[in-house]
Amino acid sequence: MITRNDFNIISKKLSDKDDVTYLKTQYPDISYSTLIAIFSQKRMKIYRQICYKKTPNIRQYYLSFMNNGSTFLELSSQLGLSSSIFAKQLLSHIIENDQDYLFTDNSNSISGSGSSGGEINDSKKTETDLYKLLTEINDTSIIIKKIFKNPNLIENLKLRKNIYQSIYNDDNCSPLINQIRSSTGSEYEYLLQEKLFKLNIPYLTESQLRKDGYPKTPDIKLEIPISFKGFVINWIESKASFCDDNNLKITRDQIIGYRNRYGPGLAIYWFGYIDDLNNLQDDGVYITDKFPEMEDIEILY
Repeated sequence: MITRNDFNIISKKLSDKDDVTYLKTQYPDISYSTLIAIFSQKRMKIYRQICYKKTPNIRQYYLSFMNNGSTFLELSSQLGLSSSIFAKQLLSHIIENDQDYLFTDNSNSISGSGSSGGEINDSKKTETDLYKLLTEINDTSIIIKKIFKNPNLIENLKLRKNIYQSIYNDDNCSPLINQIRSSTGSEYEYLLQEKLFKLNIPYLTESQLRKDGYPKTPDIKLEIPISFKGFVINWIESKASFCDDNNLKITRDQIIGYRNRYGPGLAIYWFGYIDDLNNLQDDGVYITDKFPEMEDIEILY
């Protein structure tokens, strides 16, 4: 938990990832992971505001990439865009306007014969997974998602390399980062389950609840409620994030919905929260940044 004043100062000063190390010296009581979470969510909010806007004159950047030796990383930096977002936009332009470039091998053809110009002949092209993908799916966004999951689908070595670089150098919006976030979320859910198990508190997980036919489920539904500082807890939602105004706005309806279905509960934002946002007790939700200490809870047998 941090104060609103500290959060405002920290958020204002966090313009680059390198600022985290400096701010840690200024706020030694705030964990490094909390500062990283604040920075990442601030950057993500900015990217979300621009990711659905098409880059004007995208063909100009495509030509610069092909003819002037500019890389995706250089071009996205010039635009102030996430490298993954820029790569998706440029890839969309290529798919819709110049699909042959996806098959151009800058060194040799697929057959290894090294045809002039590096072009793949039609018979080889039709045998590729990329060709099948392009002919079977008409939705460009779906094609891009599949390519980002497996850039090796692209036969053009230069283009493939730039897509890989865009993914691995993007610490906010790339598929790799999304996988890391998902893994981190699962890690904290397991941590929560481990704490409940050690306290011998029976519970059902989200997957168990869904198997029983529950439509919207928290991460944990307690089979026996507990009391935390006089507040009854029937369920627990685990959030591997920092609870700022934007995050709470996104998740508020979700956690209030759990209260409507299962009674009052606990939302744990493991990377912290702004102190004045823990104001949902009247709505049946208590916000915290850790599992309650044993001395603060009572099992309501």
